[in-house]
Amino acid sequence: MISQEPVRDWERQVYRFLTDEIPDGVRADGARIVADVLAATVAGAAAPQHAGVFRDAALADGPASVLGTDRRVDPSQAALLNATAAITQEIEEGHNRGGHVGASIVAGAVGVAEAHDVDGETFVDACVRSYELCARFEYAIFAMKARMNEAIPWLVRDPHSTWTTLGPALTAAVCAGQSPDEVRETVRTALNLAVVSMHDPFAEGAPSRNVTAGFSAQAGVSAATLTAAGLRGSPAAMEAVYDPFETLLGDGEFAALFDSLGDDWWITEAYQKPYPSCRYTHAPLDALRDAGADDLTPADVDRIDVYTYRNGVDMSHARPETLTAAKFSTPYVLARWVADGRVELDHFLEDALGDEAVQALSERVHLHADEAFERAFPDDWGARVEVTARDGSRYVGEREYPRGDYRDPLSGADLASRNRDLLAFGLGDDAADEALDALSAVDSSPVRETVAALMRD
Repeated sequence: MISQEPVRDWERQVYRFLTDEIPDGVRADGARIVADVLAATVAGAAAPQHAGVFRDAALADGPASVLGTDRRVDPSQAALLNATAAITQEIEEGHNRGGHVGASIVAGAVGVAEAHDVDGETFVDACVRSYELCARFEYAIFAMKARMNEAIPWLVRDPHSTWTTLGPALTAAVCAGQSPDEVRETVRTALNLAVVSMHDPFAEGAPSRNVTAGFSAQAGVSAATLTAAGLRGSPAAMEAVYDPFETLLGDGEFAALFDSLGDDWWITEAYQKPYPSCRYTHAPLDALRDAGADDLTPADVDRIDVYTYRNGVDMSHARPETLTAAKFSTPYVLARWVADGRVELDHFLEDALGDEAVQALSERVHLHADEAFERAFPDDWGARVEVTARDGSRYVGEREYPRGDYRDPLSGADLASRNRDLLAFGLGDDAADEALDALSAVDSSPVRETVAALMRD
């Protein structure tokens, strides 16, 4: 007989947490995260590598919208496309302890919320609860990934594809009105799933790279659909998969992660991005901005040296040829800033990538691992930048953590301006203001009303 009782105390804490009250301030943070991801999703759907695929893919009609388009499909297929779009522009929120927690939760489950005519507060609260769980599992899974990558370097590389089945599954289950027993089976099923990339082609920038996030969200929503019909999850998997974390993490640390649910709200430490590029590029860019080299042109610069943590050094490829490759190229991002004094969505499109002055400067940007920054990571994502001009002058800037971190948050005005730019990119300038107004009321309006403002006519 398969046990219906929690098999570990952490599992019991998970189900207990799902009935906890959410403080108003935490709900406000959750609403910002939901708006952040929805705006990013709209912009991602308009990316050239996705627009035709999203339009022409043979999908079943249904009650769930593909944001930024005029399509309505089955909720699991909406999860596939919306979560793919959510990460494409590399502008969606994230968390210092790992990756982009909210993308699959929000974009993956919004179609289910729409299909079930859920109110905004219920959707935001479901996203907050899923965020708290996923951020904790993410933290633990990254410890496992570090061990696994030492032995099998190609395995579990994509940070969007490991813990991200749970978030859309649980959020979808809540929005679909599942009973506590059904929610338990959804959690157990999702926690035994992982959509795994065997290689993360960020430097190549293949469009399929971002679809991994979509597959993960689709799997989560599908899990919720099946458990609602009676599928049972595996309590044995809760033991076999998660018992080893007691050893992988420090003594008692894994249990403490879940004991703190409802008291320590990790969503309050989410970051939001000012630039549409991998966050590993942000501290170097902020350090460059602080270096006082604003008057230099690409031709004035002999070289730029970047000192940062080891994960950041992976973003060292120059002359990127695709949108995604450029977003993961610190050399390109810094060269673009020197040339234009800004880094915006259009700078990653084909015409901008043909700018020879920028691409040539990207070859003169050199990344170096720095032990001090490595020791501080992942609590701090810091960098130091040294610019050497052709006339011999030097400019130095340093950042402990990027702008947009919870310790240096974007202002409300800056965040609204950024979201409007994303919406205008995806929907056109004429529709952007109405869409922005809808996002500002995401926790107080029916999900269907919010989604309607994020669709193309």
